[in-house]
Amino acid sequence: MENYGFFKYLATENPYVSLAKTLNSIKTTAEIQKTLKRITKKNICYAHMGQLVIKDGVCYASFIQNPGSDGEDHDSTTSGVVLAVFELEKIQSDSFDPEIDIAFYPVGSKGDICAGYTAASIFKDNSMCLVGDLLYICFSFITDDNKSHIFQKTFNIKTNTWVNEALVKLRYKEKNYDFSDETINRIYRDSNVEPRAKGLIELVSAWSKYNGEYYATGLTIEAPNHGLIVKTRDFCTMDFVDVIPFNDMGTAEIASYIYKDKLYVACRQNYGIPYLYMGSLNLKTMTWNPYHKIADGNARPWFFEYKNELYLLNTTQELHRQYTNISRVRTWDTPYQFFNDYCPTEIVATIKGCGSYYATANYGDDIYFVSTHNTESFGKLCLHFYDEDEVNNKLLSLFE
Repeated sequence: MENYGFFKYLATENPYVSLAKTLNSIKTTAEIQKTLKRITKKNICYAHMGQLVIKDGVCYASFIQNPGSDGEDHDSTTSGVVLAVFELEKIQSDSFDPEIDIAFYPVGSKGDICAGYTAASIFKDNSMCLVGDLLYICFSFITDDNKSHIFQKTFNIKTNTWVNEALVKLRYKEKNYDFSDETINRIYRDSNVEPRAKGLIELVSAWSKYNGEYYATGLTIEAPNHGLIVKTRDFCTMDFVDVIPFNDMGTAEIASYIYKDKLYVACRQNYGIPYLYMGSLNLKTMTWNPYHKIADGNARPWFFEYKNELYLLNTTQELHRQYTNISRVRTWDTPYQFFNDYCPTEIVATIKGCGSYYATANYGDDIYFVSTHNTESFGKLCLHFYDEDEVNNKLLSLFE
């Protein structure tokens, strides 16, 4: 049944709905493009892997940036993770200037020391979670022992200062281990999956709160592996939750989001594999629902919630990453268990030229995002969904 998503796509993308979705795509793209603002300084040549949090009208975005020419090369001496802080009202004004309207706080780069460990690689694969006034930023780098680890730095948004840093521990079978590729392989062996964890750890999903704990997903990037789910209360110690059983060849980011007692995952695959895997874990029963494939172009997917419905953003073009689908996730609640367990998606719009590698943040009734676009950009996700009957009736009237 893993191909269920493909066949549901053929069923839902039918001629009756196609014109309305085309109009959704044109309108949404045009409105988003009006809001896009670059959030790096002029000397930055490369930026990627953005995350976004908004509170009290202030935006906090973390990402990799590099004024040099070697992007996110693991041996780069110029690439580093930064935290950018700016006012939401200001960035939406015509006078916004990243040179003067953004405060940048370095998180770290190769050669820096964090929690007593020297980075033998770049800082990479950042994620953020705001709890009260404390912004927890997690990231990975390789230490002098040639192992990758997860670290965490804490930023107080009231004082705009770093207040703590830690080597993150991973609690597994009531014992604490370093959150490293070595520990992930220990878990894989016990879970009867291939212990192929190697390299930097991509813990880059959104953090979702459930019963007082925060959940996220991650894997390592140097060899295909399943990936895992973790949860935490303090971002210093994380608890192992489960291995993602169907993601046997996962090689990059795993998006996750908790909605109606289920943790949904979207697992990016390697280049040349034209789909991602999507499934969900029932957190009440700790059982996995069936998974399926969704057409994908190999960039980080992302879930978000809009008007009490769950949506998926995923980029569908591999090379230039121009096109991104916005899909409604069919989170059924019916008397029929089959429909509740199987969660196909329905594309509602495709946006073009707004970037890729999105991360969203809800603020009030609006949704904002950062994306890899003109280095790193900020924008507003302006969603317009036309009624298919209204669109089709207007078209019909033209021919009558």
